[in-house]
Amino acid sequence: MKARGIIAGIRHLPRSGAGPGSAPAPLRPTGLKSVCLLLCSCIVLFALSGAVAREAGRAPKEGVETFRINIQRLQEGIATQQEQYLEATNQEKTLLQELEELDHRLAEQVARLETLEGKLSAQQALITVQELEMAAVRAEKDKVQRHLARRISAYYKMGNIGLLNAIFSAQTLPELLRFQDAFHTLIQYDQNVVVSYRKSIANLERVTRSLVLEKNILSDFIAQTVTEKENIDATKEKKEQLLQHIRTQSKLHRQAITEMEQAATDLTASLLALKKKKEAGEQGFRRRKGALPPPVPGTVITGFNQMTTNALGIKKKSEGIAIESPSGTPVKAIFPGTVIHAGYLRGYGNTIIVHHGFQYYSICSRVEKILAAKGDEVNAGTVIGELGETATLIDKGMYFEIRHRSDSLDPMLWLDTRRLQSPGRNPG
Repeated sequence: MKARGIIAGIRHLPRSGAGPGSAPAPLRPTGLKSVCLLLCSCIVLFALSGAVAREAGRAPKEGVETFRINIQRLQEGIATQQEQYLEATNQEKTLLQELEELDHRLAEQVARLETLEGKLSAQQALITVQELEMAAVRAEKDKVQRHLARRISAYYKMGNIGLLNAIFSAQTLPELLRFQDAFHTLIQYDQNVVVSYRKSIANLERVTRSLVLEKNILSDFIAQTVTEKENIDATKEKKEQLLQHIRTQSKLHRQAITEMEQAATDLTASLLALKKKKEAGEQGFRRRKGALPPPVPGTVITGFNQMTTNALGIKKKSEGIAIESPSGTPVKAIFPGTVIHAGYLRGYGNTIIVHHGFQYYSICSRVEKILAAKGDEVNAGTVIGELGETATLIDKGMYFEIRHRSDSLDPMLWLDTRRLQSPGRNPG
């Protein structure tokens, strides 16, 4: 509980046990304040471990509910990261399928390109053969044509067979006529050969043009295939870059999930530790029930819930006990805790209140000297005050009370009564 809340409660302490004030009022506790902030977000994933450690350090002051809220927020963050991780995994699978299809298409294009290039090479070989054949035919035609030209020239030089040729020739006229017919037949044969060569050349030129056309078509197919292959390569490269990006994101989501799960585990451990500490704190004071040392040695002159009358004649029921002890006796803390009030309190005089944790309090009033200050940490046996005669003029004995929250408890059930005396009885 916060010290300010305790002080607010102290002002309403019951004025019992020989105090001159009005009717008693219960101590008002204040609740634990949850001031822990959200430890985890996707932006600060890598700071979770330190944040969890800080949370664990503040755990005793901030309460269980804050840890539960933070754990719930971490679990929500984990769920979000898992959704994003699953989405990235699905995208990765889709991209892998697309890349597999692209690889298949790329292999087809490469095979097609190899086939077309093979056909182009074969076509070029055919064109070369046709061109060589056509060159040979042209050469043979030119040779025959030159031979024919010489025959025709000789034929015209010989001229027609006339009277003079028949008279002056060594050959007879029939022989001359047979020679002329034979010569004419040779010329006609040579002309036919030349025509045949021209037809062959024309056929070869036509075949060559056809082969060149097919070669050009194959070249176009090859260019188109190369373009398609380049497009597929570019698409594949982009897909691979996207796949790498998605894999990086997937890795980050997986890392975020791991760190957030670790943070949730740490918070859960801190929550369990807080619960155990709370239980141990409550049980620590509770386990000492019946064995706590009294704040001062002496005689119990007023019991719990006993009706008393003080020097002013005011009767009231005591919510604690009064212990009579010699002047100068030191007042000691009964259990470790924090001093939350050390000063004058109306109706009680000088009062020291120690918070022992988990809303267990011990109250020592009618103290002559206060030797502790607000905020001091004390242990069992720490001297926090001193008794005197002036403080007990109206009400006899040092007033002592134990409270849990706003409930007054019987100190005799909590103190080691063997260290105290009752009227007519010596300490055991």
